[in-house]
Amino acid sequence: MAAITHEEQFKKWDKEHKNPHVLPQMDKTKASSGVIKFLEWLKGQGKTPSALKGLEICCGKGRNVIGLAAEGVNMIGLDFSPNAIAEAKKRAKAAGVANKTQFFIQDVTKPFSVERGSLDFVYDCFGSTDIESAEGRKAALDNAIKALKPRGYLMVYLLSADDEFQKEMIAKSPGPDEGSFIHPKNGKYEKTFTENEVKDFYGQLKLQVFERIEKKDVFFGKEYDAHHIWAVFQKR
Repeated sequence: MAAITHEEQFKKWDKEHKNPHVLPQMDKTKASSGVIKFLEWLKGQGKTPSALKGLEICCGKGRNVIGLAAEGVNMIGLDFSPNAIAEAKKRAKAAGVANKTQFFIQDVTKPFSVERGSLDFVYDCFGSTDIESAEGRKAALDNAIKALKPRGYLMVYLLSADDEFQKEMIAKSPGPDEGSFIHPKNGKYEKTFTENEVKDFYGQLKLQVFERIEKKDVFFGKEYDAHHIWAVFQKR
């Protein structure tokens, strides 16, 4: 099975953010439905957006951070791609939410440049999907938990091992660990997750809700069934 280093993954992502010809969805400006769903869930818990401070790991060009900031949330976005962060700052300014957003070039497998215990929530919108090692994913999780306030929330929106396109890719171009593959177009690592794997990996947190998001995804002009994992955990 093919393997990829962290440095190789970084270079491929930074190139993709500069010229998103393989993964055009990475250039979207509308916030992910999974992130909007999380905000609505927080409101259902009696939370007021303007009173919240949140963070996205692997934020890319900032579409989710900007989307939540437009709803009044004070947001931080972290990504290791300088190209992504530069564009995120431009887009936040253009959207009129520069005062509600902070973007930092940050490898999320390294300690965050964020005050410990300062955040109401952190979310991972397909970020862990692109961290190429179990050790890296664990480091990112530990960093996120440290940044959360006691009883703060962590939302994860992840590729599922049941997703049709990803199953096809795993069969054609398997990666170095279970449920992973190397993208045939750009050589980027991607990881899918099973329900048991997610519940075990985030076991130090208290599970609040676990759902499957049934939708259609389009890759290279073809439509596929998706069964993404959407879950919210709480720091104990």
